Amino acid sequence: MQPAEEISRTLDLVAEARIAVVSLPMCNMYLQDRTAGRTPRWRGVTLLHEMRARGIAVSVASDNCRDPFYAYGDHDVMEVYREATRIAHLDHPVGAWPAAVGATPAAVAGFTAGLIAQGAPADLQILRARTFNELLSRPPSDRIVLRAGKPIDRTLPDYRELDSLLGTS
Repeated sequence: MQPAEEISRTLDLVAEARIAVVSLPMCNMYLQDRTAGRTPRWRGVTLLHEMRARGIAVSVASDNCRDPFYAYGDHDVMEVYREATRIAHLDHPVGAWPAAVGATPAAVAGFTAGLIAQGAPADLQILRARTFNELLSRPPSDRIVLRAGKPIDRTLPDYRELDSLLGTS
């Protein structure tokens, strides 16, 4: 929560310094203004639209799963994109926002992931959605995941398989 002039000055400096920004919107919603027995009042995400308008490389992610910072999740990039769209209004129009979970973070990290080209590795998801509205309306539980062009087993592990990692039995 900063005055508009301070926000503008800060974002201009971030753009000038060519700093890339990663937002964790699900983690923000989970942590911010968490007080036992009270509904959160102060929540927010960083200024993604304003950053993108200045040419700042903006990514959305969730590196916290089932830990003290975010008690849920399973590193599903589609969940991150769906929730980020709802939380930060990355729709109407969708525009280039899907790149925030694919091509943009890949480029910032120096990877070629997120690019479709002849001869490139075919590591991708095939989804049964004809439009972004359909994609964002329900979890894509029937997706096909390709690694090097071949479908992989996408069966999720039974929670019991994670017990040793979580110290539960």
